[in-house]
Amino acid sequence: MKNITPSQLLFLSLLLLCFTSLAFGQNTTHPDEVDALKEIGKTLGNKNWDTDIDPCSNQPPWNVTPEENSVSCNCSIPTDTFCHVVSIILKSQNLSGTLPSELVRLPYLQKIHLSRNYLNGTIPPQWGFMKLVNISILGNRITGPIPKELGNISTLKVLALEFNQLSGELPPELGNLPQLERLLLTSNYFTGNLPATFATLTTLKHMVMYGSGFSGPIPSGISFLNNLTDLWFPRVLRSCNLIGMVPEYLGNVTSLRSLH
Repeated sequence: MKNITPSQLLFLSLLLLCFTSLAFGQNTTHPDEVDALKEIGKTLGNKNWDTDIDPCSNQPPWNVTPEENSVSCNCSIPTDTFCHVVSIILKSQNLSGTLPSELVRLPYLQKIHLSRNYLNGTIPPQWGFMKLVNISILGNRITGPIPKELGNISTLKVLALEFNQLSGELPPELGNLPQLERLLLTSNYFTGNLPATFATLTTLKHMVMYGSGFSGPIPSGISFLNNLTDLWFPRVLRSCNLIGMVPEYLGNVTSLRSLH
């Protein structure tokens, strides 16, 4: 048999590695993201994740029920041999930790859904430097103000912060969100007026903030939100303190289907 040169041996080894990858499935999760998930799990108080199992394997404990308890990944990024975490859903999992600033270590993360848990603490300002599309932390025990840094998330479409213990004034920087479609602030302890900068949220479709503690008039700039279909300002629960008559300029919002 002809002797195999070192270069030929290297080529055969790489070829074998390629066929092995094809035979046994997709790429694995990036090691940095596996380490990040360990820290995120600790911060949230989630004791069910097991990083001995690949997080992007689509297997328990990383995917138990897709709509309530799952981690989703993208394994098809061009020129990238790793899978990357794009979604974390942990709804109604009895989590009692805090919101993790370590999410910034997941550079491809788009969706974080932590609704109906017992999470406390504040919203990490570090989230404002990510490319998130959906933030949903409704039904927890989150306190403090909304960080102005969230106004930097140019990709954000959904901000659902309902039924928490958030306080302070809304940062005007939220008016810088060019793709925001849903702003849900119901049942918190906010103070002050609604920012006039909300007039620039031209993609906004649903704004729900009853029982949130706001005062002052409804901003006239809302009349320029041509995509707005649902506007909820009722005086229920810890009722808002919005004053004055329902302004006539709301009649200019031709897309509006419901005004409560």
